[in-house]
Amino acid sequence: MFFTSMRKGGAGDRPGDLDQVNGGGAKHRHRPDYFRYALIRGGDCPTCGHMVPVRYEDPPYGPAIIWDIRKSGVLAWLVLAVMYTTLRCANEKWGMEMPETTIFAGRSLFRAALLGALAAAFPGLADAQAKPVVVADHGKVVKITSVSKTGKKRAAKGQAAVMDGAHGAPVARLGADALHHNEMSQNAQTILNRMPGVNVTSTNPLGTRPHISVRGFSGTQLGYTYDGLPIGDLFSGGLTGGNYNYASLYNLVPVTLGESSGISVIYGPAEPAVNTIGGIGGTVEYAPRMPGKTFSASVFGGIGSFDTRSYGAEVNTGASKHGGALFLRAAHHSTGNYLQNSPDRGNSFYGAYVLPSRGGRSQFSAILLYNNNSGYIPARMPAPLLALHGPAYQWPRSFTYSYGQATHEMAILGYKTDMNRYILLDTKAFYAYTRSDQLTYQNPAVTPTYDGNITYFPFGNGAPYDRYIYVTRTAGLSEAVNLLFGSDKVTFGGFGAASIYHSSQFWLASPGAASIPGQNDAWDEHAYRIYGKIYAQAELHFLGALTIVPGVKEEYVDTAINDIPGAYYPVGASSGNSYTKPSPYLGASFKVTRHLKVYGNAAQAYKFPNISAYYSADSFATPTSPPPGITVVPEKVTSYQLGVAFHTRRTALGAALYRQDFVHTFSSVYDVTNGLTYEYNYGASRYTGLNLTGSYEPGYGLKVYGSWSVQSAHYTSNATNSFGSSVKAGDPKQYTPHYLANIGIEDRYARLTSALWVDFVGSQVIGTLAGGPTTSSMPAYHTVNASFTYTLPVHAPGIKSLQAALNFTNILNSHAYVYEKQFSYPNGPGSYNEAEPMMPRFVGVELKATF
Repeated sequence: MFFTSMRKGGAGDRPGDLDQVNGGGAKHRHRPDYFRYALIRGGDCPTCGHMVPVRYEDPPYGPAIIWDIRKSGVLAWLVLAVMYTTLRCANEKWGMEMPETTIFAGRSLFRAALLGALAAAFPGLADAQAKPVVVADHGKVVKITSVSKTGKKRAAKGQAAVMDGAHGAPVARLGADALHHNEMSQNAQTILNRMPGVNVTSTNPLGTRPHISVRGFSGTQLGYTYDGLPIGDLFSGGLTGGNYNYASLYNLVPVTLGESSGISVIYGPAEPAVNTIGGIGGTVEYAPRMPGKTFSASVFGGIGSFDTRSYGAEVNTGASKHGGALFLRAAHHSTGNYLQNSPDRGNSFYGAYVLPSRGGRSQFSAILLYNNNSGYIPARMPAPLLALHGPAYQWPRSFTYSYGQATHEMAILGYKTDMNRYILLDTKAFYAYTRSDQLTYQNPAVTPTYDGNITYFPFGNGAPYDRYIYVTRTAGLSEAVNLLFGSDKVTFGGFGAASIYHSSQFWLASPGAASIPGQNDAWDEHAYRIYGKIYAQAELHFLGALTIVPGVKEEYVDTAINDIPGAYYPVGASSGNSYTKPSPYLGASFKVTRHLKVYGNAAQAYKFPNISAYYSADSFATPTSPPPGITVVPEKVTSYQLGVAFHTRRTALGAALYRQDFVHTFSSVYDVTNGLTYEYNYGASRYTGLNLTGSYEPGYGLKVYGSWSVQSAHYTSNATNSFGSSVKAGDPKQYTPHYLANIGIEDRYARLTSALWVDFVGSQVIGTLAGGPTTSSMPAYHTVNASFTYTLPVHAPGIKSLQAALNFTNILNSHAYVYEKQFSYPNGPGSYNEAEPMMPRFVGVELKATF
């Protein structure tokens, strides 16, 4: 937030800028459109309740803005230098080939992304040091409260998420009310089940091993951002390395509910200005928790089913006259889990700092995010064994176990400023670090069977221990230049990121045995990936009712991988390639009446191959021939969406139709003989569906809400892969629920807030290990959930309030499998399914004291 006072206005008003408004018996003036897109917002008019916009004068030039913008440019170049140096070191240390053409292309893209900051570093470009003034005649002193994108900040209150349109795309949001009283029973992934068309499962309350889909799109076809920057894995896609078949980052928890102030889901390809990578099916945006204006501190703790516990503290320093504002949070979570032999625990540390400058017209921000998790990783078990021993059954540790430790760190530096009344700049730089270390034990003397068939795949060379390590380091920079022309806006800028990767698997005689490349490694590989994007986007308003958002972005990806000789790669090899793809976007909305809006968009977007697409190339290398070229090409989607939104004081309704056509559809196969996942193109496919949402507040603190999503996904061409799987046009895509729905009611009475809701998940086709669909489906299921929050004011010295929250998940203790995959028996004909059962009834109690 910007914290600054504006002087009483009136000077500098220009004819035609304002209209006359009568309110409260006094005549006063506002802009006709109330500065609708709210790039810089004023306060609410105390006379009529309308927003008071901010205007600018052009006083004599001053040097302060030039120094601030120069600092932004210097920061940009420093970040670029660090990324470039890191890649050069990777080249020298691991022998990755970086052709001069590749280096030149990467540098060019980063330069383009930094254009705004670098240009602003020259004084001649800043022709005025604009000073904002209030354009209301009643003398209200207002403050700049935010710099935001148009149409993306409709308030989200309560447990419900209602679909609306932003820049032509359907968007659903959850606010702080839904996030901060559910940390015992929900996490930053499973909370998304309250969004229309979203289905999420997890193997424990802390959020490990999630499976996420939006309208049937898998987690690796979605983009994820935190504070507008990518938080997902550049190499493997997804929020935690992908779903099941990709990097085994089962313990990774990148973000928690306590570190978020809101969550949004953009359906379909996002507008070019959104820094999503690979988000062809949608984008999940996590908004950070930022400092508030007043001091507060709190301690909290809770207990729940399955020996689940949490505790922590947070403090908000509030804004000071001469300094910034700071928010700090630390929390610990642990659970015995509902699945046998799989306890888990995690720690999170979070800090956010805001420092206004230039009288509040510029703002520096810093965010530090740290999450670690450690515990025994539950396995997806053969369904016949679950039927025999119960849904909580896991392998005995005397036979096998996997213990994982994962860490995610992210640091973000941001700088926002207005150069004058026409130009706003937004610069962000970030660094992210991810590490997963997984130790697996298997008793070589035991081979479990069921009905004479082997139901467990041993690994490697019969060694009892297997150690898998996955590390990425990523640095990036985002630059956006906003040009304001009356009620219209033009945005151009860029984003660049560079990431290095190290993945290895070693077979060990004991947990502490040495890991020696070329001797006891299954594989030991290093890689880098450079991603760059430049874009231009406009927001044009016509006749006060029609808004058109045209835009285009061009993306560049360069990837290289080097494999040291190992059991799965007898010959050391290197491979890589690069892609450049343009993606056009056109969105529009039309305000039919004050309460009714129609919107839609058409877009093309690309998902670039994951690192698993490069594995097979290196594995085919021989002593006399290099690895073959990469044959996998980017997945491409052409998307069309049409929606309608209706809002009144008590009612909110939304509907969205969509059709998304894919070519070069990605699929993957997990090879049980060597533990590798391969990604390949698998024909064409089409996703279609309808999302409906609604809420109604009859008064007396009551609110009813619901959503219904009907979705279908089918292959539209014949395809065959080299792993024995084939599909025909018309075959269904696996893991796309036929419908998703929820219905609920909220009640706010005095200090008590209550909610009761039901989530429904339709049947979905089960997939095979080879990557295609089966002829069987998981049946539909539903869960009943409830929450109660009571806030008690306390008049004792130093204590403001006490708050208690009681949460129920799956009240009726329903049982179902939320994920299944078909495996073939390795020692005979036939197949079986591995399954993940849903969480049984969970009850959690949270207490919070605020000072």
